[in-house]
Amino acid sequence: MIQVNIIYTLLTQARFTRIISVLFIVQVLKLDSIQFSLIQSIFLFSQSFSEILSGIIGDMFNNKTVIFSGLFLLATAPLITVSSFFLPSNITLIILVISSVLDGIGNALISGADDALFYEGIRQDGNEDDYGKIRGNMQFISSVVVGLATAIGRYLFSLNYALPYIFQSIFILGAVVVIVFTKENKATKAESEQDEETLSGIFKKVLSVFKDMVHSSNILFLFIFTILVTSVINAIFMLLPNYISKLGFDASANGNVFMIYSLARGLIATPAYRLIKMRFSSLTILIASLLFVATGLEWQQNKYLFLIGAGILYIVLDILDPIVMKMLNLWVSDISRATFISGLSFSISLMTMIINPIIGTIIQSYGTIYMLVFTSLVTIFMIFAVYFLILKTKRKSN
Repeated sequence: MIQVNIIYTLLTQARFTRIISVLFIVQVLKLDSIQFSLIQSIFLFSQSFSEILSGIIGDMFNNKTVIFSGLFLLATAPLITVSSFFLPSNITLIILVISSVLDGIGNALISGADDALFYEGIRQDGNEDDYGKIRGNMQFISSVVVGLATAIGRYLFSLNYALPYIFQSIFILGAVVVIVFTKENKATKAESEQDEETLSGIFKKVLSVFKDMVHSSNILFLFIFTILVTSVINAIFMLLPNYISKLGFDASANGNVFMIYSLARGLIATPAYRLIKMRFSSLTILIASLLFVATGLEWQQNKYLFLIGAGILYIVLDILDPIVMKMLNLWVSDISRATFISGLSFSISLMTMIINPIIGTIIQSYGTIYMLVFTSLVTIFMIFAVYFLILKTKRKSN
């Protein structure tokens, strides 16, 4: 199952359109930045709206079916985007909105379902204790592929604007083939006694995982902690490329910076699973210390030290991911795994959407440096606030 997971990761993370989408929409299709922002918002909304529903469907029925459907939509969306060039200009925006909705739903369908599918397969193979290490290795592979795909996508776009979209669809279809021949190892209905329950009973059991989480202080801490840190950092890096350009880096250098960031994230994610042995208090201090260092480097005037500071901020997510995902997968049962992971993704997307306009307002009013410092300090405060809140809850339960 590990080998299958590697192949699936290689195929699904080859997102050749990652950097050039804005170039295609603004420069080739001649839409303005407001229309591009609208398309991005629709994408985020459609993905967020579909997250939990996709997880519930995967838990109630079959993860493979859900993943297959999501990959099919992800393979279709880039082709629809390219087709907008050949259609009348008055419907270009509508076509791009349709493509964004399909892309968002497709991402939501595979989010959670594929993690659940491969975790259960790894457990079936007897490698459950090594899941944190495996997850870290997958993060490294994913980061390398994303970095390479970013560079290749820029080159393909220079040859022909349609090539990155076509190649991305081909790779996603390859992932469809992988999923078709992958065995699902979820507990059977007989094992979980679902065969004697009504559909509504199964639905309630699947959703009960969130009620159980409220009574598990450690899991609740991880859940909230991950949402806060991930959403803030995601919001920052949606807007950061524009500031890097203002520092004097051209489009090619900008892309290279993010390729280096991706590679650094992978190198950090590989050994990060070892931190799972740390106490929550120590983990909180570690993340807060990294954020303090990043803030100091971002505050000074040297643009290269600034990039290092931003890079430290960027890798925080990859320190957290293997730790959090191993602990959450060990805690949640098979019947609710996809729903739980999708719920986490939904919460992160929702929080990112809420934080985005706040960060945009700070940039417009005070500049990017103040935005980075402000968000880092607020994130540190939130991390400690959440920790002490959960600690207080834990003492009361004891």
